[in-house]
Amino acid sequence: MSMLRFIAVCALTIAFGVSSAARGADLTVINLISLPSDTAGTVYYAQELGYFKAAGLDVHITDMSSSPAIVSALASGAADIGFSVVGSAALARQRGIPVRFVAPGALYLASNPTAQLLGPKDTAIRTASDLSGKTVAVTGLADLTYYGTRAWIEKNGGDTASVKFIELPFPEMLPALVQHRIDAAMIAQPFLAAAKNDTKAIAPVDDAIAPRFMSTGWVATDAWIAAHQSVAAKFAAVMHQTAQWANSHQRESAQILLHYTKISPEIATTMTRVQYALTLDPKLLQPPLDIASKYSQQRGVPVADLIWTPPSR
Repeated sequence: MSMLRFIAVCALTIAFGVSSAARGADLTVINLISLPSDTAGTVYYAQELGYFKAAGLDVHITDMSSSPAIVSALASGAADIGFSVVGSAALARQRGIPVRFVAPGALYLASNPTAQLLGPKDTAIRTASDLSGKTVAVTGLADLTYYGTRAWIEKNGGDTASVKFIELPFPEMLPALVQHRIDAAMIAQPFLAAAKNDTKAIAPVDDAIAPRFMSTGWVATDAWIAAHQSVAAKFAAVMHQTAQWANSHQRESAQILLHYTKISPEIATTMTRVQYALTLDPKLLQPPLDIASKYSQQRGVPVADLIWTPPSR
């Protein structure tokens, strides 16, 4: 059975509530670590809509501030499934932390950019060359915010060797910009919308990676997957079902998102919203893998090694 067909069957099982686990009194616990943002929104929606419980899952969500930290937590056994950008998962696997994607996350679309490089409102930065000697905040030096920014600077004639990159969580970026402690920051939704009145857009730098790619997803270690294949399959099916719902119910999902990310109702309803991938398509993972391999200076991970496929039934 193909991955897509298997997920579809599981999703129908969930939708009609015929799962034996859902009918029983016991739910399977999943300890999950997320990064509170629109890109990770599907787990919050699934929680509020009752999709997890319908699938027989009791998902406990903990938030952290960066995907490298989340991957490290998975490796230590502190959680079962975690949110990660594609590059961070690839780098972890290169370094001997065997994680792979069990479900897709957000898509990056050049036609609908949900992350941008911003400067303070009075910034004089207009071009990649203007960033020479400047301090730029990213969420991690092994994640997509860093790789995308570097790619854009180099593609547009700038010198990344002269740029100082520092790590900051998204919530800390806007204060740092306003106080001129940094010169620019790579910020994603919903924090991007919250920053619009106090910042100036420099560029949608992820366009330098590809016009369309999968930027994030849900990962687990090989050991956890091997021991919990049916649980992983149920989780993947819920993410597929939730992504379909979220892509066509952005107004409703905004109300859930503002609760989990503590953003204002105005921002939740007016910001540019993320579109979610429905499958783990190798073609959508390849562009961020290529850019991660380039800037981590390590041999690239084959895309097949990062995708878990449920066993045939």
